[in-house]
Amino acid sequence: MSNKMWGGRFATGPDAIMEEINASIGFDQRLYRQDIAGSIAHATMLAETGILTQEDRDSIVAGLNEVLAEIEGGTFTFSRALEDIHMNVESKLREKIGDAAGRLHTARSRNDQVATDFKLYVRDTIDTLVTQVATLQLALVTRAEEEAETIMPGFTHLQSAQPVTFGHHLLAYVEMLGRDAGRLLDARKRLNESPLGSAALAGTPYPIDRHMTAEKLGFDRPTANSLDAVSDRDFILETLAAATICAVHLSRFAEEMVIWSSAQFGFVRLSDKFTTGSSIMPQKRNPDAAELV
Repeated sequence: MSNKMWGGRFATGPDAIMEEINASIGFDQRLYRQDIAGSIAHATMLAETGILTQEDRDSIVAGLNEVLAEIEGGTFTFSRALEDIHMNVESKLREKIGDAAGRLHTARSRNDQVATDFKLYVRDTIDTLVTQVATLQLALVTRAEEEAETIMPGFTHLQSAQPVTFGHHLLAYVEMLGRDAGRLLDARKRLNESPLGSAALAGTPYPIDRHMTAEKLGFDRPTANSLDAVSDRDFILETLAAATICAVHLSRFAEEMVIWSSAQFGFVRLSDKFTTGSSIMPQKRNPDAAELV
């Protein structure tokens, strides 16, 4: 049986192994919020430009919100045969509202749809990471103020070098994290252009309003080139690079916690909530939380 979404000209469906390697739903189902938000914005734009009727738009939006509620309620069944999050959502929408669901895809391709979903997902992730970094910075600043006069050795080559304060040492990480947040925000700024309207690769003849969908989804502007828009993934690599640098800083801080909590140093004592013991050595307090970081 051919795929109902794209297989109209095919006499048979894909082989089982082809279906296995072609399905991405196991990964991209996490994009459901972004996919539905993009579809609501797209349907609203289609109605406001006269391409869809307002009745169709209202039916589509209501149906999409029902699909969203099912997914978040844990009652939605994802199908590998439908390949990805886009077709899973649209198939369920068709079950709920009928033929109007097929009109949602007017002037849109899965190419610009997945690019939009991915940008929205990465943007949301960046916002979460920046908030978490700021929370950690605040905790470090608070503790640094408390330890402003606590003297400790500064080290080079793990050898005592010059005296510093514990507060001063903690503030070094505040600076590192500030740069990490800046890199993440730079990546966010560059990615914040909407691919919607690029369609498969060369746009669409429908009189759509790309600026409208960009604004509704919180993008700064539409992308300038349709070929670039559907194939661009460097925003993902840039975000991963920024996150990796941040992870190195976190690893550096965690390693100091491991060293400082050892019997040889004894500078800090980690809470029982973030340490583990030993089945054979009851004196041990292992800094597992820091080691896992």
